[in-house]
Amino acid sequence: MKVIHALAVGILMTGNAYALETIYDADSNAGKTTQYPYGPVKSMMVQTTSSHYFTAFFDTAAQATCNAAALYNEVSGALIAPLTVADNRVVFGAVEHGNETVAKVVKLTCHDDNRSYLVHHKVPAAPSINYDRSLQFDNWTDAGDRHPGYFQSVTLTAQLSVNTHAPDGECRVVEFGNSDVPGLFNGQMHVSNLYSDVFNHTGKVLYDAFSSSMTYAVRCSNSGGSTMLFDEWKINQDLQQGTLSTSYY
Repeated sequence: MKVIHALAVGILMTGNAYALETIYDADSNAGKTTQYPYGPVKSMMVQTTSSHYFTAFFDTAAQATCNAAALYNEVSGALIAPLTVADNRVVFGAVEHGNETVAKVVKLTCHDDNRSYLVHHKVPAAPSINYDRSLQFDNWTDAGDRHPGYFQSVTLTAQLSVNTHAPDGECRVVEFGNSDVPGLFNGQMHVSNLYSDVFNHTGKVLYDAFSSSMTYAVRCSNSGGSTMLFDEWKINQDLQQGTLSTSYY
């Protein structure tokens, strides 16, 4: 559970002075759920793992109503995207490309008993993935009547560094086509509740000799977005070449 604290600040609006009370998500970890022991909102839970669309449900206390929200850059305070509030329980909206690696904060405007509040919820930047690997190709077999030429043994040596920027981040290895790679997370294909770690692994891989290719990816997600690092190889007797690329979803 996150620790929340409140700070009252005074502002002047439409000629009347009143206290706008800000309820901060004060935890240094931007997890998908925040519990608020004080104020108009009891809890907020992010439902999405998208870098380009945001949805969260919130539960209000007593007769509180929430009617406006927006997503901001947590560091600079710049507006990133206006959000829609519906049914006094959900906030949602699109997030423009280019903000994937930015730490963010949702600010939800709520009212209760003639008091107004600004409720914060941290949204992490999309996960960061750094990957260093080498492949050792051994024992070439020439093409036969029913099979192409291929390497009998391919060994992957990898170092994978991940920071999901959240205590409840998740990562997995994704295989495409006939590729078969080992579990890069200490032998596992999937890890949960991962904040930050470094993994070293060596193991055998299989590739598609008919297409002379191998493609796999590491996908990591949190409540602020998903990052996929792709490793694509072209493999033949004379040339074995790999390319790394990163995309945000």
